[in-house]
Amino acid sequence: MRDTEALAKQAEAFFSAHSGVSLMALGAGEHAESMCLSPLGLPATYMPAERNLELATQYLALNQFAFGGIGVPRWVLSDLYLMPGAIGLLRCPARMLKPELRVHLGLADEEPAIGAAYYAAPSMTPGLFIGVSLLSFLPGTGAGAWVKTLTLRMLRATRLRGVAQWDNPSVRVHARLGPLRLVGRVPGGHEYGERTFVYETDVSDGARVAEAMERRLSLEPTRRIAVTDLPALSALLDRAEAGEALYLVPPGVQDGHVLVREGAH
Repeated sequence: MRDTEALAKQAEAFFSAHSGVSLMALGAGEHAESMCLSPLGLPATYMPAERNLELATQYLALNQFAFGGIGVPRWVLSDLYLMPGAIGLLRCPARMLKPELRVHLGLADEEPAIGAAYYAAPSMTPGLFIGVSLLSFLPGTGAGAWVKTLTLRMLRATRLRGVAQWDNPSVRVHARLGPLRLVGRVPGGHEYGERTFVYETDVSDGARVAEAMERRLSLEPTRRIAVTDLPALSALLDRAEAGEALYLVPPGVQDGHVLVREGAH
């Protein structure tokens, strides 16, 4: 990883501004030695899932609360999240969560709760991870972007592929790490297939990620396409699948339009 000094200072500022928030990872115990547990020089606590059932159960409840009918089933959490990898967590006192969420979890104000979480699955390609699930229950803090950034650092990822919908606010969070190169459609389809796309982010350059995190990465779009113009967006994916370099530039979506840059960025 290159040039991480600015990014490390930003991360320190995030934790200073939100006292009580701590960084953790939850996964099979044997993965601890493969993880970077000092991402950007910050301490991270590894929680072996075999001995932390309560934490795993809380994550499951939050995932299902956030995603409803497509929330992760328990067997998928065990077999496809925790056994092959690890979930990055930002933990905090329950009082920092919304009241309805505290009630849903049955937590008192000072009990520990998951404030944000991110899971990226390992792939066949070294250094490439597949973004699966991003949760954040600390609105207005930037926790979603930080749990994603720090989890990828713990995983030693250099590239990330993820799935998003054109009209989903999460696109702005994903673009906090830099331009999103359009890859194409989701292999095998998706519940929201007509408005879903696969993107890739290069996270190997810490200085560039730092610029993007501060919204200082200035890249002018060459096209602005309404998130409701599905035929035009589908044509973009045709071009991406044919090998053309197309990017969503930060902040990704603005005023109901996808910000597209054609060519090199």
